[in-house]
Amino acid sequence: MKLNQILEQEVEDFDPDFFRPCIFPILADLGYSTTLSLNNGLSSSQFSETMDVSVTFLSEQGGILGRVAVGELKVGEIRRVDTNKLMTEIGLVPEGKMLGVAHVVPRSFAGQTKVTINRQGQMAHVGASDDFVEFRQEPKGVITGVAYQMGPQNDFRFNRTRTTLLQAPKVIISNEVDTLFAVINASTSFEYQDTAHLEYWILGPSGNKIAFGSIEVPPWTVRFISASETLERQGEKTNFMDGGGLGMVLGLSRDSGLVPISMTRNLRSGAIACDHTLPPIYYFSTWGGQVRLDANAKLFDEVFSELNGAVK
Repeated sequence: MKLNQILEQEVEDFDPDFFRPCIFPILADLGYSTTLSLNNGLSSSQFSETMDVSVTFLSEQGGILGRVAVGELKVGEIRRVDTNKLMTEIGLVPEGKMLGVAHVVPRSFAGQTKVTINRQGQMAHVGASDDFVEFRQEPKGVITGVAYQMGPQNDFRFNRTRTTLLQAPKVIISNEVDTLFAVINASTSFEYQDTAHLEYWILGPSGNKIAFGSIEVPPWTVRFISASETLERQGEKTNFMDGGGLGMVLGLSRDSGLVPISMTRNLRSGAIACDHTLPPIYYFSTWGGQVRLDANAKLFDEVFSELNGAVK
């Protein structure tokens, strides 16, 4: 089916809270607070309208801790939201590896629990509205962040090939620097209950395999991969640093669509350089459907199948 045919479709019984969410990690256990800049960037369109914003907070185990109404977001408006202040309003203490979901919902859906959405209208809002997730290291005040869009995740009504290819993000390691990968497992309903599995290799500058690992990400949680810990666990950290401390990670999930964010972190100053990884469709115009499944199967056979269950 062609893209324009897909966008002409409607999706029934959809939870409007996930029409255009911003799903983000809360790095409390690393000493950071989180501020969002939410953008209603769709203007001069038949789909433009005021959006209502609220934020849900989830525990490290994926349970809902609370929800706070933020207010409206008018057409063309950008609004900064301090999540620590929101948590204070409902008596939450930021701790552990929490997850946040900012719900950016069209005013026309107000008061409804299930709606019929227009795919074209949804993608118009997603494509026009990068949100910025800002991390502030306390008390030093070091600020960094990442801007990204969030389309529907792990919902067969939108994508029948639930896989993730984590490709090309850099790995930088030294005595003072670690590279972290925050991996989010989310969907279009809080009833989603599927645990995700990701296998990964850390590669050297020449593409040689150095260290491997795997991670399970329960539903509605964020988990972290530390490149430094992976290398150290397999006795390769010193050799990796002696070779320049530069490489990349190659990861594959065959059962879930994950949201990865890479973070190169200075352990002394608290500074983090953040980035998201673009999906393969940005590099391969034919990516999707059976092509996606075939390519991932080939990648697994050539890169991961040799482990034979040895990944830990």
